[in-house]
Amino acid sequence: MHTTPIQVQQLAARLPRRDWEKVVAAASAVGALLSVTTLHALRAAGLSGVQPRGGGAFQSLVRQLTDNAEWLILTAIGLFLTAAAGALIFGVRSAPDWLFKAGLGLLLLLVGVPAVLA
Repeated sequence: MHTTPIQVQQLAARLPRRDWEKVVAAASAVGALLSVTTLHALRAAGLSGVQPRGGGAFQSLVRQLTDNAEWLILTAIGLFLTAAAGALIFGVRSAPDWLFKAGLGLLLLLVGVPAVLA
């Protein structure tokens, strides 16, 4: 059944506050029950929360790859900004567009990606 915002508002106007509190409490209880059963399923599958033998090597590999990617990204951004600044100095007409697009892309990376991953 497809509900429109008007139908939801009409439903909200019809139900008293106590009924809404019961609906919220029931939804919270169902959510808590689902999260607890998920945790029990992970425990049953063998997840103990303790790092396995040899896990330190994997952790250092991930840390090194992350550091390398960070260096590569920062170097690319620095080179691009240097080239765009040089283009501005020498009077290239499209240089402000490049800087604006680079700024928007950087903003998207710094704000958008963490928001999606959160």
